[in-house]
Amino acid sequence: METIPFLEYSLYQMFHMFIFWSFIGWCIEVCDMTLETGEYQNRGFLNMPICPIYGFGVLMVVIFFRPIEHTFFPLFFASMVLCTTFELLIGLGMEKMFGARWWDYSNKKFNYKGYICPEISILWGLGCVLVVRIVHPTVEKVVDLIPLKMGLFLILLWSVLIVIDLISSICAVNKLNNRLRQIDEISKVMLLSAVKIGENLAEKTLETKERYDKIVESADAKTQEWKEKHYYEWKEKYYKYFPHRKDKLKIDEIEQEYGKIVEAEDFKISDWRERFENLVETKDSSIERLLKAFPQLRSISYSEAMDALKMRWAEISRRHKNKDPENSGASETDEEDIL
Repeated sequence: METIPFLEYSLYQMFHMFIFWSFIGWCIEVCDMTLETGEYQNRGFLNMPICPIYGFGVLMVVIFFRPIEHTFFPLFFASMVLCTTFELLIGLGMEKMFGARWWDYSNKKFNYKGYICPEISILWGLGCVLVVRIVHPTVEKVVDLIPLKMGLFLILLWSVLIVIDLISSICAVNKLNNRLRQIDEISKVMLLSAVKIGENLAEKTLETKERYDKIVESADAKTQEWKEKHYYEWKEKYYKYFPHRKDKLKIDEIEQEYGKIVEAEDFKISDWRERFENLVETKDSSIERLLKAFPQLRSISYSEAMDALKMRWAEISRRHKNKDPENSGASETDEEDIL
């Protein structure tokens, strides 16, 4: 295979190196997340065991910084700047494209927009020095040892799989965004319905209170006048002659009318709530994988809907774990401890 001027690698070599370092990057991400969460998670945007950002990052470093590959500090700082810039551009690009933030360094010092921070940049620099000076020369030799026909077949196979995986992952993101949009719209409808009911409640409450106050005021005046005239007969004839008995029936009518309004509105809310529950409780394997792969994934437009979805799915997962026969013994032990 002929090498490309300046790049000094052929497309054949670059593709195999890209796949190798994408896979190594995926392994690093899986190990890091396992240490953080205590369980395996398929990291990366794609379903396949590759993280392309690592593959592209290493390729850029070994191509652009070949003149300084035998140095330490120049290679370290150049790699740190290049990889950090690349990470920022990828983060902003994916946010613009999919309307979501895929990783977040906001909890780290001196971060910029949550996408880059000095701590990660230093790791990029050190990692690239290790890769360029120690590991990558061996990778080049291994790639050159691959039989040409086998190498071409692997390139074709990987290309097809990556295209299929990329389409599948984009569809999963679109499904997630559509679900978040529906959750957000239903939440707003439920909120508006609640506000409408609340306004009706407040209006009816004030009207009822005003009418009740007038009734009580009138009744108290008449009762006091009646008591002054018929003090000794008051207890015996109270219910027969009490002036606001007729007005009490009017209050009952108001309450019945008000109850019908609330009952009708509650029916509407229950219908929307059922649709809401279906959206947040029905799991989708492709969406669930994305949420597990990117625990800090946040939607720019539907952040509250994303939080609701994550919380509900986490709750469902906990319930399933508690029902798992392997955990039954531990659950029983916990119950005994509680008792």
